Amino acid sequence: MKKKELNELHTKSTDELKQLIKKTQLELIRSQMEQKAGKLKNVHLVKQKRHDLARLKTILKELELGVEL
Repeated sequence: MKKKELNELHTKSTDELKQLIKKTQLELIRSQMEQKAGKLKNVHLVKQKRHDLARLKTILKELELGVEL
């Protein structure tokens, strides 16, 4: 994710973030399955999705706790 995208995520509501988390989790699972089947061309995609998911969860937790950056 780019810094601009991260800044935009901080303005989203918790419901929107939860939807993004679910979407990213599904993409991660699909990518992992494709990687294990040998169909995934960009193997770095799995690692990138894992990091994106962690960022989304962190932003959601910050919103729940009321932490301001």
